[in-house]
Amino acid sequence: MDFAWDPFDNRRIAIACDDGRVRVWTVPEGGLRESLTEPDYELKGHTEKVHFVKFHPTAVDVLATGSHDLTVIIWDMQTRESKICLQGHTDQIFSLAWDPDGVLLATLCKDQKLRVYDPRRSELPQREGLGPTGTRGARVTWVLGGTHLVTTGFNKVSERQVSLYDAKSLSAPVTTEGIDVSPAILIPFYDEDSSTLFLSGKGDSTIFAFEVALDAPYLFPLSHYKCTGVPHQAVAFLPKVACSVADVEFARAFRLTTSNVEPLSFRVPRLRSELFQDDLFPDTRMTWEPTLTSEEWFAGVTRAPQFVSLRPADMECLSEAPDVRPPAPHVPRLPQDVSLDFEGDITLSSSVIESNREKEEQIINSMKSKIGNQHDALPQDMFEGVDPREWDEDED
Repeated sequence: MDFAWDPFDNRRIAIACDDGRVRVWTVPEGGLRESLTEPDYELKGHTEKVHFVKFHPTAVDVLATGSHDLTVIIWDMQTRESKICLQGHTDQIFSLAWDPDGVLLATLCKDQKLRVYDPRRSELPQREGLGPTGTRGARVTWVLGGTHLVTTGFNKVSERQVSLYDAKSLSAPVTTEGIDVSPAILIPFYDEDSSTLFLSGKGDSTIFAFEVALDAPYLFPLSHYKCTGVPHQAVAFLPKVACSVADVEFARAFRLTTSNVEPLSFRVPRLRSELFQDDLFPDTRMTWEPTLTSEEWFAGVTRAPQFVSLRPADMECLSEAPDVRPPAPHVPRLPQDVSLDFEGDITLSSSVIESNREKEEQIINSMKSKIGNQHDALPQDMFEGVDPREWDEDED
């Protein structure tokens, strides 16, 4: 069973059910005070179990659902009608993702195919290519402004992998990165502003992180987040507006364990954290405000998304702040009147010594005064010698 909160109405939730129906509920103002047993309404159109539900990212009241009947239906929730039914899947549909502007959508299927649809133009795929080769499950999401796709899945030996595709050419992945061997599917979450890809799986204690880029090697490993305590059952990331930019928090999530819901915070250490880090927090997409009505979207209208600055009114931008360099390290210097004393009869003053050569000369002269002149007579030269005849007389 899958469910999704309406990004434009945080009280409305759509739930995929095993009987092929999608039930829509509205949480009362102030929260749930008692159990709700009846939905607001039901969407009927699938003939088998509904596998996932995905709200449109820019148009209000537009919902996509995928079923084991191998179809994807796009609903107008305003009129509660099935408007578009996508075909072309030959096996169970694992995952669906809208592109950031809500023009295209991508699907991953158990038939190992990655497909891209332009649903308002055709009910058949616009492009398709080979996705993950394993059949245990897979996920897909859009990255890099909608120019590329990321898939997670398994290879033939059950290794979990993440791959990057050019959305215009699905013949082969741009790159593939092996993660580890585990039975859990990696669920991707992409932070568009920092180009960071988070991957988490049921039963894991680690949230993997990569920076996605257009230059090789395309997926740059970041420091993975290791959770303490028991493994998580699921991880859900909050909208960007929920982050504390004053604390340089660029992502926030909740982790579900077997007994608790734990908050997670992802921050970047910065030296001048009192400033708004505008390199890390560019204007962010307003995912909580629609730009289209359902009627406009189904009529073919496309409108650019809205962006907003997260900069608090009382914070100065890092890029506009003056460059403050740390002071040069203090090196103690000798005062001008300090004397350097050597053993002997000489004292060298630092105020009159200008070079090492002068020091050497004064030390040598001091030593010479101690030793004496090299041309002076030696002590033994001061004694008179013995007349040679005296030696002869002793012999006689």
